[in-house]
Amino acid sequence: MSSDYNSSDFKKLLDKLQTESWQLELIISGFAIYGLFSAIQPLEVEFLISVKNNQTIYTAMIQALISGNYILMGSLLVHVILRGLWIGTLGLRYISGDIDYERLHYAPKFSSFLTKKVGSFDRYISRLENVCSTVFALAFLMVFYFLSYFLILIFFALIAFTLNNVGLPDRTAGVTTAIFGIIYFVLILIFFFDFITMGGLKRDRWTAKYFYPIYRFFGFITFAFAFRPLVYNFLDQRKARWVATFILPVYMVILLFLQIYGVVNSNYQIEGQGTSSYFTSKNNYEDELTEKTDFVQFVSLPSKVIDKPYMRVYVGFNKFIEDAILAHDSILMPKKDRRGYSLKLNRQFNFSGFILSFSNKYQQIEKNQTRYLDVLDELYKIQIDTTFFDKEFVMTNDINKRFGFETFLDLKGLENGKHLLRLIGPDPRLDKKVDTLITIPFWYFKNEF
Repeated sequence: MSSDYNSSDFKKLLDKLQTESWQLELIISGFAIYGLFSAIQPLEVEFLISVKNNQTIYTAMIQALISGNYILMGSLLVHVILRGLWIGTLGLRYISGDIDYERLHYAPKFSSFLTKKVGSFDRYISRLENVCSTVFALAFLMVFYFLSYFLILIFFALIAFTLNNVGLPDRTAGVTTAIFGIIYFVLILIFFFDFITMGGLKRDRWTAKYFYPIYRFFGFITFAFAFRPLVYNFLDQRKARWVATFILPVYMVILLFLQIYGVVNSNYQIEGQGTSSYFTSKNNYEDELTEKTDFVQFVSLPSKVIDKPYMRVYVGFNKFIEDAILAHDSILMPKKDRRGYSLKLNRQFNFSGFILSFSNKYQQIEKNQTRYLDVLDELYKIQIDTTFFDKEFVMTNDINKRFGFETFLDLKGLENGKHLLRLIGPDPRLDKKVDTLITIPFWYFKNEF
């Protein structure tokens, strides 16, 4: 194969590949759709795990990846349908040839309209071919768009992580990160404005002079060299450039519409309603978490029906729980809050039974765990109906490796029937005033057999 893209042989090869590309398009679309469909559940599981573990940046990245997955899969499905229609038109053309309007014996008004608007069947096939190729190219262009979004987000996370881990005082690091975040966000807005105006800042000599460094900066961190020719090939076509620019916002609007529109079964049904004294959600009962995407919603019980004289109560970790504990006991307040994204050098590693610790902070944390749990027991109470129950929390991980706390309640003396369990403690929504954080119904029946 000649490496000279200006040679006649190379151009002939490209022309040949263009005429036969539909076969490759269908093969690639089929494999891609299968792979994207298989990735939906693992991505949703990873998203829920990141939400439960308060991994804000990682959650945003996974959410964008899920949206991109659906958009790419939808685009490729449209491409496969259109390619199927195109193949069908080729088969029909082989049988019947072009459209013969005279044989239809329509009135002159309709014959004139159809001849003008519908035209030749070959023209229809040609337009359909162009649409199929455009949709296929757009589908993968959107992959690069989402990749750019990830890289822009990752770059900010890396800079913020560096600023918070170079030994600067917490206040200085926080202010520096905030200033960088504001400047970075303004640059993103400028870059996005140029994107939606299809290069509006590149046309004027004055704005181009100042926008050029910003353009090169974001081009560098998003690896734009990999897809820049594809973008500008779309932008030099009047019809295609509008599609290339606004296809992503249109898809986002469609996804939003699909999220908010649906069938309402009852005037008193609330979509996504959580567990309360009058509604039970499966996310608070562990035996009902049957799907991989089912996760405990803050507090869980083993089942709706308890037939043993004891009951396990699991409380998932939340940032506001530790905030309340640290605010209540200043001794537990660390000199530097390590929560969030940071190096794990203050943690213990286990390599096939060989325990390795990089610092003595691990031993200090372990010593303070007893005090930490004592404060937790003091701040958060468990009440069944009107009675407070003795409990003693310990740290644990649930089946999805989510960090949390568990305790076991003695149910001897509890009457058969429906009961309401309440977790009472500082509520971050009420400026940490003590209130009921969650109410979970359950039914207790003594097992006398």
